[in-house]
Amino acid sequence: MRELEIVEQLVLGVDPAGRRDPLGTPKDPALDKARALYYEQLKRVAKQHAADPPTAPEPPPAPGGARQGQRWTIAEDNRLALLWEASPAPVRQLSEKLGRSPLAIVSRLVRLGLYEHQQAAMQADNARMQALDLPPLWDVPAATETPPAKPAAPPAAGKQGAVWTVADDQQLKTLWHSPAQPDSQAIAKQLGRSRGAILARLVRLGLFSDRDAAYQADQARLTG
Repeated sequence: MRELEIVEQLVLGVDPAGRRDPLGTPKDPALDKARALYYEQLKRVAKQHAADPPTAPEPPPAPGGARQGQRWTIAEDNRLALLWEASPAPVRQLSEKLGRSPLAIVSRLVRLGLYEHQQAAMQADNARMQALDLPPLWDVPAATETPPAKPAAPPAAGKQGAVWTVADDQQLKTLWHSPAQPDSQAIAKQLGRSRGAILARLVRLGLFSDRDAAYQADQARLTG
């Protein structure tokens, strides 16, 4: 160990640069003791290090796989929705950022209500790849070749991304608890929000413990 050799020369009062000249440092018992203690500790560390067998470095985690198979948190859902809606990043880039597989990202986009089914999400992702002059990731027909399952909804009333007010929260609670029991899609159209925003707000207001619980309750209304 090179450091041990240097400290040994310092303890002996010799220039470690190799000239073997005296250092000329004034004698000081406290300084000499500190050097000696440091030298002894360094020798113990060097001896222990020499006795330990070298270990191979751990391989880095596979890209996009650090969180595979783990439950999605509310924070991850919010981050995914924000990254997808606020940037042109394709699924492959989001996969690396969030530590999920590309298919998990697509499935979650559907689960958050951003797309009706996986094929629609894959088509949107292929369009993003094409905009970046990259080959498509998914083997699905282009969006223009697939007729929509139902007429497209009219544009929202312009509140997507806006801060929720007390009045907005109260209106959401009233609609959710109304006898008609509207689902999140119907409420989203009425409030001018996305379905994912409605589900996230229901959790934020304490009506559900997490987004999965809100989603399950919403699915029950859709199929009920």
